[in-house]
Amino acid sequence: MQEPDSERQLLAILVADVAGYSRLMAAQERSTLDTLKAYRECFREHVTRFKGRVIDTTGDSILAVFTSPTAAVECAVVIQDELAQRNRNLPPHQAMEFRIGINLGDVITDGNTVYGDGVNVAARLEGLAESGGIMVSGSVFELVRDKVDHLFVHEGRKRVKNIPTAVVVYAISPEHERASFLERRRQRKRYIVTVGTVAGALALAWAGYAFISRDITPATEMLPVRVFRDCPDCPELVEIPPGAYERGSGPDEPGHLATEGPVTRVTIKRSFAIGRYPVTFGEWDQCELEGACKHKPNDRGWGRGTRPVFYVSWNDTRDFLTWLSARTGKSYRLPSETEWEYAARAGTSTAYPWGDAIGQRMANCKGCSEDGSDRTTPVGSFPPNRFNLFDMHGNVWQWVADCWNASYAGAPADGSPWLSGECEKTVVRGGAWGLTPQDVRSARREGDNKDLRSGRRGFRIARNLP
Repeated sequence: MQEPDSERQLLAILVADVAGYSRLMAAQERSTLDTLKAYRECFREHVTRFKGRVIDTTGDSILAVFTSPTAAVECAVVIQDELAQRNRNLPPHQAMEFRIGINLGDVITDGNTVYGDGVNVAARLEGLAESGGIMVSGSVFELVRDKVDHLFVHEGRKRVKNIPTAVVVYAISPEHERASFLERRRQRKRYIVTVGTVAGALALAWAGYAFISRDITPATEMLPVRVFRDCPDCPELVEIPPGAYERGSGPDEPGHLATEGPVTRVTIKRSFAIGRYPVTFGEWDQCELEGACKHKPNDRGWGRGTRPVFYVSWNDTRDFLTWLSARTGKSYRLPSETEWEYAARAGTSTAYPWGDAIGQRMANCKGCSEDGSDRTTPVGSFPPNRFNLFDMHGNVWQWVADCWNASYAGAPADGSPWLSGECEKTVVRGGAWGLTPQDVRSARREGDNKDLRSGRRGFRIARNLP
């Protein structure tokens, strides 16, 4: 029975905690505590400003409530933007990022404490958010969609611990991360699920799509794939289903090279997981901070964080894969060349997954955008393919597992890597910044020495699934 001095209220519940808090404490205990104290004050200041109330600040977590879900969302965005600015003034190993979850729920208030499933759901949403990100429930989205001007990304329905029904989930991209991306999408007269576009979202919600566009075609419609990660601050992975495709390109494709033939049918018999993005400088720097990655790649002054790591050789990638495997208990590897092309094509047979023309603002390459291409861009700056994979084309070449062979004659056709041939070299796929549109086609491939460190070479991870 409910206690006499307690009452039920419909509140917007905000839960936040620090991503990688144990790691930060182990590395720099005093400075971490000082930063946490300062960042908590940032939360208190903005929660009060938006007429909310801080309930608890146990450990590295923060619990706050608002009578208005709109105020909760606006508060969270302001907080994440301010903390991102503060983090830019800290050394990378001291930067502190929070994950935030927001839910609208019927809760029991008892003095200065709140209880109930509404709080539990908010906590689970926080666990689903990316570092520096915000995740909200469908109930919040429905009420704020016409009242705020922020970028919402529909993440589908999620099963969360101790909650009997699946929760509809949306990610919010704070202004400091996605403003330029949103502007490019608006200029193309396409959109991600944003304010005023819920009808399109509902029509496609069954598939758990992350990106919705007005001009959907079979070549751009999202496929229902699972996006997940093996630990809270691990790189995101996408589960790629089995299937078949035509590998390579024929002589009639503009830009075709002899190394891209003969065209052969490949059958991927088992699902596998591949990185949703190329590995970033931020992820590599964490591996280096923990002593597993010995090489510190130069970023050319372009910035680290979410930009794809480069100046890493094929040999260098072994340290990162070993480190990530040890952290998670999973066996990470580079994708095979056939897996990479299958994932890049995402069910298409055209030169690019969006068609035979390069178009505008689809990839980071020379002539692909009015912005030019004289350096890398942060991962996720361009639309994903149908498998919800970003930066498969342009930005940085990506090392794969296979030895170099000058054609596909005799190549495995079952998804496995080709481990014979010129094995002092290995294959790179996807093209890179500053290269021509023909260099970023789905079929384009090159071979490089395994010890090459280049400003255009990076990689993405993969692993087997049970």
